[in-house]
Amino acid sequence: MRFAALFLLLLSQLVPLSLHAEEFQVDAETGFRMERYRAPVPESIPGGTVADTQFVTNAQKSGDIVLIDVYPPRGLGPDPLDGHWVISEKRHSIAGAIWLPEVGRGHLESDAIDFFSRNLERLTSGDKNKGIVFFCTADCWQSWNASKRAIDWGYTNVFWYPEGSDGWQEEGMSVVLTQPVNFFDDTTPSVFPETARIALLDLNNEESVIGTVKFDPQSDNGTKISVDIDSDLFEDQFLSMRPFKCLTGDKNWFCYLPYPYPIHNEVTAEDLTDLEYNLLFIIKPTKEFGIDAWNGVYYKLMLTDDGSIEGKLWQGDLNVLQNPPEEYSRPIDLAEFIDDESHKQRFPALIIKQ
Repeated sequence: MRFAALFLLLLSQLVPLSLHAEEFQVDAETGFRMERYRAPVPESIPGGTVADTQFVTNAQKSGDIVLIDVYPPRGLGPDPLDGHWVISEKRHSIAGAIWLPEVGRGHLESDAIDFFSRNLERLTSGDKNKGIVFFCTADCWQSWNASKRAIDWGYTNVFWYPEGSDGWQEEGMSVVLTQPVNFFDDTTPSVFPETARIALLDLNNEESVIGTVKFDPQSDNGTKISVDIDSDLFEDQFLSMRPFKCLTGDKNWFCYLPYPYPIHNEVTAEDLTDLEYNLLFIIKPTKEFGIDAWNGVYYKLMLTDDGSIEGKLWQGDLNVLQNPPEEYSRPIDLAEFIDDESHKQRFPALIIKQ
């Protein structure tokens, strides 16, 4: 009886192992999944650590860990002439993540191995102890494969986030439009155009172009901006002992307020604050003698799927700008601004586009 009981115990342990091998279909020779990359994944990664959403959130905030998205897009792949990815769908990913497509296949050609390995070295500054989080979508074997390949190459602090961008969004976290790293020169195309027009939108959704902004991508995935607010629509006004550019011709003038202190003038897809600070206005009722920063206008910006930037009007007190803030700080507190009356204003919205 004891032998029979022991046999049944061993059998109960062996059956799940057999089912596990059959279900996951990992190549016995290489250790990688070689096909059907969208399928149920294991609960662990050999030599690495499984990460949850809270861990990735902390990693995103700290900036100490590299986030790598390996999602394989539909399309023709990298252009053999210039290395840009020819894809037919947009990818929204975790803010701050670097998109290295197709590096999670079971078999990689030599050029793909080079693409993956040199970008790992670049993103970790050659430190194989640097923390790296790999992800894709849910049930995506490419993120598992990419994690294992990095571990095989000697990276010692590899995290695998199996829920991927799907689980991230299910937890209520936001994603941003992203672009893949060039296959040849390791640059990430900017999600911003090189130059764009800035236009205020009136109540009829008609545009009044007031200036331009130039975007200059940097090597650290940030983008420098240069804003030029200038239009024949403006009239020069001298109000409260100061010159202003104002859009007149209405009971409420819209007067441009240049931000008076140094800022970095750099944006990312998830942080457009410096651009917002370049687009401050004051509403001046014509019946009032001077101009009062109490009637401040702040356009809260958001990057859209088509690459344009849309802004919604918020109202609040900009008198905080009377006193110089700490260098390169952001003194405007949007918690003190309101947006519930924006639809009644002369220019309730703003758009930036080519």
